Formats: sequence, C-alpha cells, structure tokens
Amino acid sequence: MNRTLFSNLFVALFVTLSLTACHVAPKAEDRATFTSEAKIAKQWFDTNVKGFTKQVDGSGGYIVFPSVGQAGLMFTGGTFGRGAVHNASGQQIGWAALSRASLGLQLGAQAYKMTIVLQDEGTLNKFKEGKWTGDVSATAVAANEGMAAAGQFSEGVVVYVGDQAGLMAGISIALANVRYKNLDDVE
Repeated sequence: MNRTLFSNLFVALFVTLSLTACHVAPKAEDRATFTSEAKIAKQWFDTNVKGFTKQVDGSGGYIVFPSVGQAGLMFTGGTFGRGAVHNASGQQIGWAALSRASLGLQLGAQAYKMTIVLQDEGTLNKFKEGKWTGDVSATAVAANEGMAAAGQFSEGVVVYVGDQAGLMAGISIALANVRYKNLDDVE
C-alpha cells in the first residue's frame, strides 16, 4: 500500500474517531444492543480473570467498554470507546465515553474489551462529577487462551483489558478522558 493511501486511511479513521467521540451515549436505537454487548463483555471478564467477580462485588461500581478502538500512525493516534456504567449492585446508572488523542511515535491498530472497576462509592462519585485525574495502565490483561489474576487498585481504579484483536503496544488510560452521562439525562 502506498504511503499516501495509508495516510489518507489513517486521517479518515482519526476524523471518524473524533466525530463519534462527541456523544457519550449510543444512539437510542442502538442502546439495547449495546447493553447486551456490555453484559457479554462483563461475562467474558468474569470467566477469564480470576478474582474479578469478587472484586466487582466489593467495589463501588464498574464501567464496561465492550469495544475500545486504538490506532496510531507515525506521530498521531487516538483511542475511543463507549461504556455502560454500573453501581455497586450491578444496576446500569449511566454511560461513559473514553476518547484520547495522542502524539508521539506509534504504529498499529487494535480493538479490545475493557472494564474499569471503581474501588468505592467515593471513586464512583468523583467519576460522575468529572473530577478524575491521573493516568493508569491496564493492570491485568487477559488473553483469549489464559486467565489473568485480579489487579490492585491505583488512583481508586483497576483497569482490565482483554480479548484483543490487532497489534499495538501499551494501554494507558487518562482518567480525565473518560466522561459520564446519567441515564436520565440522555435523550
């Protein structure tokens, strides 16, 4: 593939990521399917991460991203995903959107499931109020053929990534780039 075509494809991907990142919640007609995909993604982590269910049951809540996309070419890249936010009892209370542009040498594309477990109700409230700060790396990565163990909390969260497709090194989440929208506030 020639360099110009590859660059144009990347620019198209980056613009698409940027435009879709504007809305926290999926479109109304897509929400039932999205909620079903989020339940399937959580079940995947329940099955593939030893201790995950116990950690979630003792947490303040969790956010399930059934599909996060990450791409990078040369000196620019981006990450985007939508998630379902659940309280400590497992009831969905809202939507989340993860979006991040990045600069620096990078190459590749990948898609993965991700769950962020919130340590306690205070951490859940900080997230809902948009007061999250800091960066955290994925602390447990579960491959398709193996189990990972439950991770330790950092900045009040633990991030799980799994079921990856594609190649790209490193997954870091800037907590300030995860936005929240209450279920009642979505049209």
